[in-house]
Amino acid sequence: QVFVCGDDMEAKQMVMDIVRALGLTPVDQGSLLAAQEIENYPLQLFPMWKFPILLSLGLTAFFFFYCLARDVIYPYVYENKDFSFFIAISIPNRICPILALILLALVYLPGVLAAIIQLYRGTKYRRFPDWLDKWMLCRKQLGLVALAFASLHVLYTLVIPIRFFVRWRISSRIISQALNNKTEPLNTTNAWLSDSYLALGILGFFLFVLLGITSLPSVSNNVNWREFRFVQVR
Repeated sequence: QVFVCGDDMEAKQMVMDIVRALGLTPVDQGSLLAAQEIENYPLQLFPMWKFPILLSLGLTAFFFFYCLARDVIYPYVYENKDFSFFIAISIPNRICPILALILLALVYLPGVLAAIIQLYRGTKYRRFPDWLDKWMLCRKQLGLVALAFASLHVLYTLVIPIRFFVRWRISSRIISQALNNKTEPLNTTNAWLSDSYLALGILGFFLFVLLGITSLPSVSNNVNWREFRFVQVR
């Protein structure tokens, strides 16, 4: 993309035609007042990532302290139980899927709001409010951050069986059954629920990765609109 601005429409159109002839994409940034902003673009560091990162950090801090108070502080104060080790695996593994789903919802929410605004105005040729315009421009970054949290959730879930706390709980349950001379029968209902939960999680993560891959410019440029929409809708 090549950003173009100017007060002379004919001269600006001529420059945009030259840009197209070079095989590039001209982007009209408006009047000459935008020149300083365009010149500062090379000096900016990930300008479109600022809002997604700050939002994800704020949500992470909120849910972390909520889970910390609920799972660590409350049992320690009222039950005198030390679950501080939950900070390493359990709490992050609970935060990551929540943030992945929230950020994924925030990717599609501005599109819905934009459609409502267009229906209310009765036209699609008026500019969106600045807050909605900036929100829509950083949807791809929000989706990639959501994919990162989903990937972390997968990694945290894979290490659950080797945790000392999980192995201790399983061994305690086995010893309890042996001392009581009682074996719990297989509950097929719970087995179906557990396997279905894991299968849907794997399928959901696969679709999440597929959605992230098709959002890459090098991939999206090689698919037509119908193929891209098919993946997005799924």
